[in-house]
Amino acid sequence: MVFYYRNYPYSTKATMISVLANIGGYLAGIGAVVAVAMIENKVLGIALCVVLAALALFLFIYVGRKLTDQLAEKWSEENIKTKAGVAFQYVLTHPDEYDRIAALNPDFAQKYELNEKGRPVRRK
Repeated sequence: MVFYYRNYPYSTKATMISVLANIGGYLAGIGAVVAVAMIENKVLGIALCVVLAALALFLFIYVGRKLTDQLAEKWSEENIKTKAGVAFQYVLTHPDEYDRIAALNPDFAQKYELNEKGRPVRRK
């Protein structure tokens, strides 16, 4: 079985929500199959299967992808503005953004500077 989730490098909370939503989706999907196979009352089994399948789709599609994308966008920007370590990670991949991030996050600006190669390094 392949386990799929989205990784958001600047928002650990959004990554964890994606992981939990997809685990919940897998469990709901397995529960839907089990409901049809194991419940002797077929009407109840099919009804439970439909509810669990709908829950699995909701967790996979909405929570695991759309909601976490929205939350990650919000939380990533917030983390970049408030946490020096996250700002450093961001500037490592976007060195041209150093001045903008340094203006947004004074703690980052105090701890890191650009070296002669244009890469962020810890101040001495």
